[in-house]
Amino acid sequence: MPPVPTKIKLAGENNTLTVTWSDGHVSAFPYQYLRDRCPCATCAGDESHAPAAPAVLPMFGSKPLKPDRAELVGRYALQIFWNDGHSSGIYSFEYLRGLCPCAECKSREMAQ
Repeated sequence: MPPVPTKIKLAGENNTLTVTWSDGHVSAFPYQYLRDRCPCATCAGDESHAPAAPAVLPMFGSKPLKPDRAELVGRYALQIFWNDGHSSGIYSFEYLRGLCPCAECKSREMAQ
């Protein structure tokens, strides 16, 4: 059985979404990293889709990218509601685990 999240935390001070998995692994996803990998039809289907622009100087009124909230979709996915108004991406647990940016997961990915 593939691992599933046992805990999901939006850690605003670190600008990361942290997932603790049923196999004990912990994934820390930077917000921009997740937003740039949105799996929705609009983002994934557009080959020219560029990553979202980085936060500009706060004195000009731009807000740093972050999720307003995240909700479970059934028992298989997470839907993230971003403060840039985007919310159509549904991150399946399998997809989310495959995105894990930690050194352990990256080395395992390269070995395959």
